[in-house]
Amino acid sequence: MEKQILQILQQINEKLDDQSKKLDEHSAILNEHSAILEEHGETLKEHGRILKALRSGQEAPKAEISELKLQNAKDFGEKRNQIKDIEVSIEILKEESWKNRVDIRRIQKTMGLE
Repeated sequence: MEKQILQILQQINEKLDDQSKKLDEHSAILNEHSAILEEHGETLKEHGRILKALRSGQEAPKAEISELKLQNAKDFGEKRNQIKDIEVSIEILKEESWKNRVDIRRIQKTMGLE
């Protein structure tokens, strides 16, 4: 009976040794996974910082583009007004030129130059 108990205890001890080895293997694997997870976490933080820098870097050019668009619209409006003024001036010059031609013709007729 004592031998049986000792055999059973030895079997239990062997099983515990096997379980300890498996537990050690699992602990090693878990440690590897923890290291990998830590690396991924650092990479993710770095990517977050890069993305934040890219986003903030885009804000300045966007503001500049908006400012340029506004300035272009303002300049375009001014140029349009200048063109209208020039068109009016050209029209006035045409009318005055025509009147001058009419006057020249009349003077030529009165002087008998025709």
